[in-house]
Amino acid sequence: MVSAIINWLRASSDAVKTSLWLAPGAMFLAGLCLAIWLPRLGHGWSVEGNPLFAWIQGGSGQDAQLLLSTLLTSVITMASMAFSVTVVALSLAASNFGPRLIRVFRANRLNEAVLGTLIMTIVYLLLVLRSVQGSWQATQVPHVAVAVGALLAVLSVLALLAFIQGVATSMTAEEVVRRADDELNLAISELPDLASAVLMPTVAIRPDFEAVATRIPLPKEGYVQSVQFEGILAWAAKRQAVVRLDFKPGDFVVDGDRKVLLYPCPEDVDQVRRQIGQFIVSGQARTPNQDLEFAIRHLVEVAVRALSPGINDPFTALAVIDRLRGGASRLCVKQLPSDVLHDGAGEVRLLRRVTTYAGAIDAAFNQIRQAGSTKPAVLIHLLDAIGSVGSHARTAEQRLVLSRHARLTRSAGLRDIAEPDDRENLERGFEKAMLVLR
Repeated sequence: MVSAIINWLRASSDAVKTSLWLAPGAMFLAGLCLAIWLPRLGHGWSVEGNPLFAWIQGGSGQDAQLLLSTLLTSVITMASMAFSVTVVALSLAASNFGPRLIRVFRANRLNEAVLGTLIMTIVYLLLVLRSVQGSWQATQVPHVAVAVGALLAVLSVLALLAFIQGVATSMTAEEVVRRADDELNLAISELPDLASAVLMPTVAIRPDFEAVATRIPLPKEGYVQSVQFEGILAWAAKRQAVVRLDFKPGDFVVDGDRKVLLYPCPEDVDQVRRQIGQFIVSGQARTPNQDLEFAIRHLVEVAVRALSPGINDPFTALAVIDRLRGGASRLCVKQLPSDVLHDGAGEVRLLRRVTTYAGAIDAAFNQIRQAGSTKPAVLIHLLDAIGSVGSHARTAEQRLVLSRHARLTRSAGLRDIAEPDDRENLERGFEKAMLVLR
């Protein structure tokens, strides 16, 4: 049960990070607490004639009500504007950059802080206004609470200005590409360095494993969001069993898919299904948790949409290729997860599907090459990027993968580009890339 909760929290972390309700919800509670506590502070103070409190409103209860109601109306108007701008920004982001990129806008902490400030101010002003009686004399009015309401209203105006500036910046293609690239860099940075990684020797399992193993059905349909591999490894080691997972985080699985193979055969398949199922979390959408290709595909989606006939913006595609070049170069010096895990005694206990360097490069370059096959600038820039990544390659596998993509890019250009000068530039770019990759 504890493992299931930990795994669920890990899978849910992305939903929390990309939500628009967390900060506004916390600030709503803060406004509620302030509205309860501040009217008690200095209730009945007399501020008239005291220079230290000249900034605090010192009128009667009716004056305080008028001020609070005016501020409340103004802040509600600003909040309506902010929410309207948010909806419009999300709609434009979905149409221009793809609906999956909306999560990048939802993860903007500035937007959360602004919306939370407006909500906190509305709640605070509403409750303080309700607590002030119009028949009160000046000595009965909670002047500190009223003054704080005015300060929160001023803060809301400044927050709205920052919000408009932030939305205007976030809608530019460069900012969208940068934020998607930040996710990719974060995923790559979590991988161990190639030099420091501990490589376990690969031990062959019995050749008839697939024939003799029992297939365990998966417990839930959806995209695999998190797999607690350490938990499955410990479970298998305890039972002297070997488990093979025919899926990886990011794959879509169907309820009842028999993609978990177990040897030796268990006595109670349903019990094993429940036990292994607690280490696997599936949901309705892919998340970057344990899924390197997720962040790559976000960048690729921006480029593919930019190359579509309806948008026709090759400059954005070139910017994406630059970012992918940086990510692929950093990936060259990282150790990708092993597809075989051993127990403490060195015995093979868990086999799994993992993202390979070839799979990551395929996800990065294939669709851009296909969408930009008629655009010489895109293909030439792609060859330059492949050559640049090749200078960072550390293994023969990496050079082989990059060489294959260089040949595919050249072939696509020679097939779809008719201008002789463009074909010649493409050939030069290919030769330059292959010179680095030899």
